[in-house]
Amino acid sequence: MKIDLHYGAGLVNIEIPEQNLAQTIQPWIDPQPHSNQTIIASALTEEKTADFRQRIAGKRLCLLTNDGTRDMPLADIFEKLFPLLAACSFVRFIISTGTHNSDTPENKKIATDIVKQAKKASLTQFDIHVHNCKTAEFTAAGTTSHSTNVLVNAKIDTAEAFCVLSDVKFHYFAGYSNPIKYFVPGLCAYETTEKNHSLALDDRSTYGLHPWHKDKNRRDNPLATDQAEAMRLITKDRPVFALTSISSSGKIQWACLDTAKNAASKAFDIVDEKNTRTVAPTEYLIVSPGGLPNDIDLYIAQRALELTKQAVKDNGEILFISACPKGVGEEKTMQNFYDPLTRPIDEIRHSTEQDYKLYSHKPYKFAKLIQRLKKIWVYSELPDKTVKAAHLYPTPNPQAVVDNWIKQNPLAKITVVDGANKIAIY
Repeated sequence: MKIDLHYGAGLVNIEIPEQNLAQTIQPWIDPQPHSNQTIIASALTEEKTADFRQRIAGKRLCLLTNDGTRDMPLADIFEKLFPLLAACSFVRFIISTGTHNSDTPENKKIATDIVKQAKKASLTQFDIHVHNCKTAEFTAAGTTSHSTNVLVNAKIDTAEAFCVLSDVKFHYFAGYSNPIKYFVPGLCAYETTEKNHSLALDDRSTYGLHPWHKDKNRRDNPLATDQAEAMRLITKDRPVFALTSISSSGKIQWACLDTAKNAASKAFDIVDEKNTRTVAPTEYLIVSPGGLPNDIDLYIAQRALELTKQAVKDNGEILFISACPKGVGEEKTMQNFYDPLTRPIDEIRHSTEQDYKLYSHKPYKFAKLIQRLKKIWVYSELPDKTVKAAHLYPTPNPQAVVDNWIKQNPLAKITVVDGANKIAIY
């Protein structure tokens, strides 16, 4: 059986005998798809947007978008949403980068698309800002019960209402990608994010758990709870709306405009239903994050492993199909992400538990997975020495890895996950 897996801007083909294929898992795709514009338009009907339009009329609105590391089809959303913003006295667009690099070609394209669609919608009173966690001017919003000192970009101080454009999917420690994350870490200072993300070491900070979940038994996520509390300190009594969507490979499957909590909770239900899989673990697992931008570098791509690791048995093997054309990650992540990953496994875990630094939850979680498995094979553009130094096994030929698995055990069962950054496996 030939299986196509997303890899960078293209595909990789793997052949697996039918008797050896346990199952192939992919993100939800509507069997009767509609265009992105059609789905967004259906979420923005006059009836569904009445409350939104009433509460932003004459107000200074702050609209938050994701940055260029995500694959949300923003241009299609801008085209349908921006005409509704004409009722505002002013619109401030902010690209919520969190701790990501602010000065990128991808972020510049988002800004260009904003200008294009704003002009098309006859918006004249607006400006655009890209958040920078180090150089922005910050306002102290308060301190959470987890002792997170919340410093937020002062560009939102004059906002009277907010709207967040949030593509919702599982997040390996924040529960879900959701509107809250556009404030924390999206608009916060480096030190705020560092304190919040230290809670990623708590095993309860994992996918599928969030304080906004409708199921009260799925709300205990310390990191996400801290983010929600920080958002309340930031927004105070100002209304916060969200246009949430669920998409895959740039194709929107579902969308909703509502208050942020309601829109997120509805999206959680759909994601839980459509993109959750419960599997019997197999000895072998093949994982693709889903191509660009989800495998742009190892730092970004790792989340796919965290969301799917339950599908492989202890002492099993993973074949990671991840292009990583931009290498390990941004330069600023090297000291606390990749460099610690080259140290002895036990040392990685101990040092992180003793002295958490931002990004160090990633080598910590990588180390736990590496320690549990026999091997993690990596098919990528990374230099072999870079892969080997991180206790991983490079391969120039993913088919050869699969063929060897079956040679060693003709009855071997292999699970395949494509678009793994959108999937939660239990």
